[in-house]
Amino acid sequence: MHPANGRKQIVILGGGSGGIVAAAHLGRSLGNKHDVILVDRREDHVFMPAFLFLMVGQRNPADITRKLKKVEKRNVKFVQAEVIGIDPDHQEVGLSTGKIPYDYLIVSLGLQTRPDMVPGFQESAHHAWELDAAMRVRSAIESFKGGRILVGVPLGPYRCPPAPYEAQWMLDTYFKQRGMRDRVSIEYFTREPEPAGEAHDPVVWMDAESKRRNIRQHYEFIVHSINPERKMVMGLYGYALSYDLLFMVPPHRPAQVLYDCGLADAETGIRVEYDTLETKWENVYAIGDCADMPASKAGGVAHQEADILAHNLKVKLTGQGEPKPVWLHTI
Repeated sequence: MHPANGRKQIVILGGGSGGIVAAAHLGRSLGNKHDVILVDRREDHVFMPAFLFLMVGQRNPADITRKLKKVEKRNVKFVQAEVIGIDPDHQEVGLSTGKIPYDYLIVSLGLQTRPDMVPGFQESAHHAWELDAAMRVRSAIESFKGGRILVGVPLGPYRCPPAPYEAQWMLDTYFKQRGMRDRVSIEYFTREPEPAGEAHDPVVWMDAESKRRNIRQHYEFIVHSINPERKMVMGLYGYALSYDLLFMVPPHRPAQVLYDCGLADAETGIRVEYDTLETKWENVYAIGDCADMPASKAGGVAHQEADILAHNLKVKLTGQGEPKPVWLHTI
C-alpha cells in the first residue's frame, strides 16, 4: 500500500489551530524523508480566536484568514477535500476526492457548531463561533438602537470557554465608546452555578468583572428553546429571559464523520490517552477540540498538543531524541 523505500505517510485531518501547527512542524522536521499531507474542506485557515474582534469591528476577514496552500513551503502537501470516513483496518481515509492511505493519522477536526440543537436558535440568535456568523452579529450591533442584549451559554462543550465573558466585556466597551451604554442593558446566562472561592480564581474574577461593568448574571439557567415571536429564551422549570438582541453560544458536537466511523462516541469528542494523545486505533491520534481531554477546548491547547505530538512522531520515525508526555499550560 505504501512505498517500499521507507517513506511513511502522515495524514493530518483539519487545518485549524492544531492541524496547521502539527503539519508545519512535521513538514519542517520530516517532510524531506516522509510524506506529510494536510486535509481540510476549506481553502483557508481561519484564526478563530479573533472572531470576537471581528464582531466589534476591530478585525476584518482578510486579517484573520490565510491560504492553507501556503503550508506547502514547509514540505507539506495540502489537499482540499471533505473527510467522509476513516477505515483503521485498511489504514485509509475516505475523502470527497477519493481514498488516501496513512501510516500515521492525526485527527484535528475540531467541534462543529450545531445551532439546530436548540429549537428557535437559527431564527433568533446571533453568535460569533463561525466567520459568517461573526459578521452578521457585527451588522446587528452596528444597527442596535438600545434595549436588552442577552449573552448566553447552552449545555454541552463549546470552543473557548472564556469567550462568553469576553463577549460581554467587549459589548460593554463597544457601546461605551459609541456613547450609548446607558441605553443598552447587558445580561448573561449560563448553566453553571454562581462561582465561589478566592478572588483570584479565574471564574470568580470573571464574575466580579462582569458585575463591575453592570452586567447582570443569571446562573444555573438551562436553555431548552427560544421563542422568536415573544423574544424569550425558555429555560427549564418555567424560567424565561427576554431580549431585544440575543447573542448565544451555539451547541457544539464532534464532526458527524467521527461518530459514523466509530472514533468518537461522546459529545466531548474522541477518547485519547492523556499522556500520548493516542486513540483506540493504532497509529491514530487526536488533538484539539475533537479530543476528549481534561482541558479547555481552545486554540492554545490545540497548539500545545500539536507541538508535543509532532515532536513525539519525529522521535518515533528518526530514533533521535526522547518522547515527551503531554503537559499543558491551561486553565
